Amino acid sequence: MRRGRLEMATGFANPGWKRYFCRTMKRILCILSLILALTSCHKKIWDKLNDHEERIARLEAFCNQMNTNINSLQALVNVLNARDYVKDIVPVMENGNVIGYTITFASASPITVYNGKNGEDAPMPVIGIKQDTDGIWYWTLDGKWLIDDKGSKVRADAAMPKLKIEDDYWWASYDNGSTWEKLGKAIGTSGEGDAMFRSIYWDDDYVYLILADGQEIKLARNHGLTWIYV
Repeated sequence: MRRGRLEMATGFANPGWKRYFCRTMKRILCILSLILALTSCHKKIWDKLNDHEERIARLEAFCNQMNTNINSLQALVNVLNARDYVKDIVPVMENGNVIGYTITFASASPITVYNGKNGEDAPMPVIGIKQDTDGIWYWTLDGKWLIDDKGSKVRADAAMPKLKIEDDYWWASYDNGSTWEKLGKAIGTSGEGDAMFRSIYWDDDYVYLILADGQEIKLARNHGLTWIYV
């Protein structure tokens, strides 16, 4: 008797009301499921966007280090030509790790060189320097002479290459940024990859800079310097 009164009071005794209630609940559940699905999808999209932005930021930081290394390579050419020597070498620290070194010379301005990371995480062109038979230092690209639009080798003590990342690609300029050449895709994730300086170490008499192509620059400490192939 009480149950019948309750059904009458709430309207559940009416079959039409039951159908309406069920349909309404189903719609509410569908809407809630859709909201949950959209929220999850929205979060995944934002996570991907944030990951992409962080990856680009790391690659751009790596690109800035490479441009610093290019500047240092050109400065080394001037040091080589002037027969300057090393006075001091100080580690560059980041989060407790050594990521490069600042080298001070007797006459030339200090330079900073960053260590390379062996691997293929951020593949990029390998820019270096090499002395030709005429005694002049020239830029190299992936181990070959860097050639200008006139077919001549590019002197390392004159023009200086520049790198940038744009639209997820590496770009290089060999005319101080007037024109840019599209290179390989910047596909790395950690912002680490091969650099111009593979390693740097020293003893009591010399500082050794190993380039990506295996060549070694041997800088004397307090007297002269020498270029050695290994």
